[in-house]
Amino acid sequence: MCGVFSSKMRRANRACPMFDADKTLGSNRWALVRLSVGGETEVVLLSSRFFSLTTHFARVTIPCSCEDCDLCGLLPSRGLFYVAAVCGGSVRIVELGGLSASLFEQHCKLLHGGVQPGLQVLLSRKSAKAPVRSEVIGWKDGVCAVEPLDLATHVMALYKFPPANPSDSMETYEVRCRQIAAVRNRRLAMQLMEGQRTGVQGR
Repeated sequence: MCGVFSSKMRRANRACPMFDADKTLGSNRWALVRLSVGGETEVVLLSSRFFSLTTHFARVTIPCSCEDCDLCGLLPSRGLFYVAAVCGGSVRIVELGGLSASLFEQHCKLLHGGVQPGLQVLLSRKSAKAPVRSEVIGWKDGVCAVEPLDLATHVMALYKFPPANPSDSMETYEVRCRQIAAVRNRRLAMQLMEGQRTGVQGR
């Protein structure tokens, strides 16, 4: 039985006060590393490769299902790239656009043998529209890598997708997320087209 349903059943079988919260619900959320313009943020990598997503933007960022995506004909696509890292004493997610990710990967590959757990990286950004600048400043021993599927699960949680099941591989989890994204994007595409028709009729 799916873990979501079983947790609901457990809560239904015991008294649960309204003014209380299940602290375990937030334990699977990793925050994004926030990069302030003109500032610098130091992170320690926990990933050996990027987890990548094709996305659309309609007020918020939306994962593209790639296959059967109704938004592809309405909105431009953008690639986003993610790595896990330690920042401020906790595990977080670094999100990079295409150019920022390319510069990041090139710097690690040319000087430090590629993207790998343990690299201490200084991230900075000169302006809101400038790519993120990456500089490897050291190495930390004894760092345990985050598994790609674990990173994928935490990234997809940012977009309110369910976590991977214990039996999932990256391939089966991708299929499940793609099906959910296709349904969500079909609904949003219908809303966008309805809004366009309403706007034209109101002129």
